[in-house]
Amino acid sequence: MGEELMNFALESWIIGLITIGAGFFVLGLILRRRKVNYAVTRGLYGSWHTAIPRYRRSVHRMTGELERARRYGNTLTIAVLSVDQEQLKQKKRNLIAATENTEVASYFFFSLISALLRDNLRACDFLTYDVSKDHYVILMPETSATLAEQGIVRLNELIANRIKITLRSGVAEFPADGLTIEDLVSHAHTRSHRKATDNPPPKDAARSSQGAQRKESLAK
Repeated sequence: MGEELMNFALESWIIGLITIGAGFFVLGLILRRRKVNYAVTRGLYGSWHTAIPRYRRSVHRMTGELERARRYGNTLTIAVLSVDQEQLKQKKRNLIAATENTEVASYFFFSLISALLRDNLRACDFLTYDVSKDHYVILMPETSATLAEQGIVRLNELIANRIKITLRSGVAEFPADGLTIEDLVSHAHTRSHRKATDNPPPKDAARSSQGAQRKESLAK
């Protein structure tokens, strides 16, 4: 009888250890998944807020550049870029199907676009993101609207070639199109919508951009 009790106690103790171990294993998987999701989300989404400054918080700095252009009689151009939402929706559907993670899919392409923009603009260009309007705002000092348009076209080709997403774009030049940063952004935003209406993006934007990859700065 005593031996049976000892065996029962030993078996119960072993089962308890296994149950506790399994519980810790499952808890570890859950915490690891949350940690990975947080890290991915922070790495992707956080790039808008850290590596790429917010537009609203950068207006003061951009206004300083505008005043410098006014003082020395230089040109300055503002570009507004936004992602074509129909193309983005399709890309997100494909990524969700592959990863089964809506959160990662929501930010993945924005991370890629942000990185491509940041890495392929000139050092003097100032890239920001307007969260409320869901578009990028780029300040290009000592740059005419014509040169800015050419740079944006090459940049758009690069992005389309890499991830097959087209950006809507519009530019506004100081002082011809506005005398404040807000006026220039509004003017560029209006032009981007007008261009999107007049010239809808092709279904496969990447086909027209073969050979568009380049290492040098694009907005020259």
